[in-house]
Amino acid sequence: MSLKNFSNSIALIVQELNASRAEEAVIIASEAIALVRNRVQNERKDKDGSSFGQYSQALVPQWYFYGRSNSQGAEDKIKKGSWFQSYADLREANGLNSTDIDFTFTGEMFSNTGVTNVSEQGATVSVEVGGQTDTAAEKLSYQQPRYGNILALSDSEKTLIFEAYQERLVNIINKYLG
Repeated sequence: MSLKNFSNSIALIVQELNASRAEEAVIIASEAIALVRNRVQNERKDKDGSSFGQYSQALVPQWYFYGRSNSQGAEDKIKKGSWFQSYADLREANGLNSTDIDFTFTGEMFSNTGVTNVSEQGATVSVEVGGQTDTAAEKLSYQQPRYGNILALSDSEKTLIFEAYQERLVNIINKYLG
């Protein structure tokens, strides 16, 4: 490859990187949310690998849970059950994990969590993630005082996302210098 062709290839690489910067930032943020969602819902662990705790076993009158089930069958189980029940009992009646906290009852919060804002200033792109609906944002904010930022990335998730980004960068470089 001649020096002129090499120079043109470098210019094309820079042009493509600049043109795809915002899109790439959204991809990175979306990958981050997917990894966090998987860890929190399936592994039930925070960014440091610790459990968020257990669902409450504190007993309250069963009527406290009326209208909170995902189905009529679950609602009937609550009404036919013991007069005093716990939140863990409500989850169990709804066929959900009733031990380790996974922040999932209807799934609405995590299904509506993702990129909420993208802003560019010069060569810097900032992406904000959080609740994409008022309800999801509210549910996430409820968790902050007790559990901290449940959307925080673990070190291994950061590494995985960085490696995926590096791979995409290498693919762009190889496209022009291959």
